[in-house]
Amino acid sequence: MLLRRLVLLMVLGQLLVSTFAQLKPPVTSNFKCARNGCCDQHEWCRFWASIGECRGNSDWMTANCQLACNTCTAPPAPPVQVTLPSTQNAQQQTAPAQSAGASAAFNGPVATVGECGAVARNQTHAAETLIASGLVNPIEDVSIRTLLSIDDVTRAVASGCVPQLALGDCQKNLCYHLSYRSFDGSCNNLQQPLFGAAFRPYIRHMPAEYDNGFSEPASFSSGIRPSPREASRVLLSSGQVVSHDKFNSLLMQWGQFMSHDMAKTTLQPTANCPSCEPVPSKCIPVKITDKDTNANFKDRKCLKISRSAPVCGTGNPGKPREQLNENTAYIDGSQIYGSSSKDLHKFRDGRTGFLKMDKFNNMLVLPFDHSKCSDASTCSASFVAGDIRANLFIGLASMHVLFAREHNRVATVLQGLNPSWSGDRLFQEARKIVGAEIQAVTYREFLPRILGNSMPQVIGPYKGYNPSVDATIANEFTTSAYRFGHGMLLERYPRTSENGQDIPQGGFNFGEGVFKSNKIIFEGGIDPILRGFWTTPVKRPHRMTPAITERMFGTTDLGTLNIMRGREHGIPSYNKWRGFCGNTVAKTFDDLKDHILDNNIRGALARNYPSPDEVDLYVGAMVEDPVVGGLVGSTLACIVGDQFKRSRDGDRFYFENPGIFTPAQLAELKKTSLSRIICDNGDHITQVPASGFDVPKGNLVACSTLPAMDLTKWKE
Repeated sequence: MLLRRLVLLMVLGQLLVSTFAQLKPPVTSNFKCARNGCCDQHEWCRFWASIGECRGNSDWMTANCQLACNTCTAPPAPPVQVTLPSTQNAQQQTAPAQSAGASAAFNGPVATVGECGAVARNQTHAAETLIASGLVNPIEDVSIRTLLSIDDVTRAVASGCVPQLALGDCQKNLCYHLSYRSFDGSCNNLQQPLFGAAFRPYIRHMPAEYDNGFSEPASFSSGIRPSPREASRVLLSSGQVVSHDKFNSLLMQWGQFMSHDMAKTTLQPTANCPSCEPVPSKCIPVKITDKDTNANFKDRKCLKISRSAPVCGTGNPGKPREQLNENTAYIDGSQIYGSSSKDLHKFRDGRTGFLKMDKFNNMLVLPFDHSKCSDASTCSASFVAGDIRANLFIGLASMHVLFAREHNRVATVLQGLNPSWSGDRLFQEARKIVGAEIQAVTYREFLPRILGNSMPQVIGPYKGYNPSVDATIANEFTTSAYRFGHGMLLERYPRTSENGQDIPQGGFNFGEGVFKSNKIIFEGGIDPILRGFWTTPVKRPHRMTPAITERMFGTTDLGTLNIMRGREHGIPSYNKWRGFCGNTVAKTFDDLKDHILDNNIRGALARNYPSPDEVDLYVGAMVEDPVVGGLVGSTLACIVGDQFKRSRDGDRFYFENPGIFTPAQLAELKKTSLSRIICDNGDHITQVPASGFDVPKGNLVACSTLPAMDLTKWKE
């Protein structure tokens, strides 16, 4: 019966077809055994368990997959006394004896345990203990809980609202959850399993402020605020470029890459906006006034903006409208791997340890439909990645290619070091390492340049995992504050060859890089794009280039969209966020001079808004003076810092949390730098800036001089 089920799955699922074609012959004799004699007799026991075979074919599975199905009836093995490392206060613990080889990769004594509950109670040395005890489990049994996927949410939008992820039982997959993240972020926090999980509503630090109290966008009926288009045109849009003299444009690109790691709001389809008449629950078109100088916008009479989809059960009196985050709140590479195990087959190469990649024009790139790219002039390549926005901009697509290559590079090395590891173990270990690298770059290189001297105050040093911290993304962070990066976009970017000259195809205007992944596969790959970014000083984010306020697709103003998104999510005003962040609540526009020194800007705010209490958060925060040493103003530093602090402190898998990696592995991960990752995964890059986010003032440094991770610390 089991064979018939497996054959059926192989026929129906491309995932299994590709899997079994690539795996080596399975181990079928005492594949994994506990000291009490209970065994899994087949290499695929845990996989079969994960798809429900423990119940569906209980007789065979009970006898042959005792560990995977938890059907072992033998008595527990006798305990022995072992001494924990001295850093753990030298206490004793009872645990089964360990084999000499199991802990050979670690220094000092390592306690083994008989079950994962003991590790959960004392996680400081979890990584060593799980490995030494043979309890590492790379497969989550998702058959015991209800999952959501991007496709599920997309289909649900048609009903008028979107569902949210339901609570699961972390104890039923405890061994897995101690070693690896779930793809949807659930059970990261074992006490509060839905903290930071995907497909959950954003949290709010202040109550929503809707015009009717529960769903209508701010100023929708009252009209007390200026048109979002007028506010964008007058206060945000500017052709003047003020660049930072030290930081380069990879800083902007990393910011977008991180945004797609942490948040994706479910939107209603643009078909909901057939005309310039509003449909309050679905569509909020922005009328174009006679003052507008954009002839194209005037011809269209309005900018059509569809609303974010409400979470089911919200948007009523007593329960204000809330919005859904499709991604996990954790910095975990979900833009690479997706935020649901139901979507994983789109990105993972079967059951191997690798991500899917295509070789095209002698380059490894993300998968795409080759039939749409017979030649460069007609190619409409769209890369398949963990986040569907990967093709928005070729700089972003380049980051996706870079990190897919990094995953496969790490997996290849690990496979050579640990040939006995299954494809599942390889994939999870590589994913875990790549997630740690992204965290290292973000907290050690990216955020110090964004937040400057405010970072010690708004984020501070890492003091360890705090399970009481909810990492869930705040609505004001994703809807307003973190959109400051749109102000860092430039009109034009160069593409640079190894000798520092423009490539034959030249650079590109911003609009020429939007949804143009074909430029990667036909015009030199990611190398010239990355070089062009690191040689280009980053634009300070306090105004927005006309490329995105006047000429984006001919129908969109990104400033207008950001302002309206804040209003339709009920985000409180800039003045209230000043107070939240510890600054004075302004009574007059002159009171804003503590963070907006320019009298002309304060005057423009006064001419367009009736009072400081009505200034949109996005507008007020964008025009603030930057903090010392950073790129954003005080209010943005406060909101952005709060989110990144919670995403770190509330993440049990944050790479510096003791027990997630061994001390030796952590030492290697701390060598991570963006420059090193570019060196390891570019096509022909041999020299990079010493610091990946800084404009190289002198000569570039050779890749051979940069510290590199020693992955032998993962050898078992």
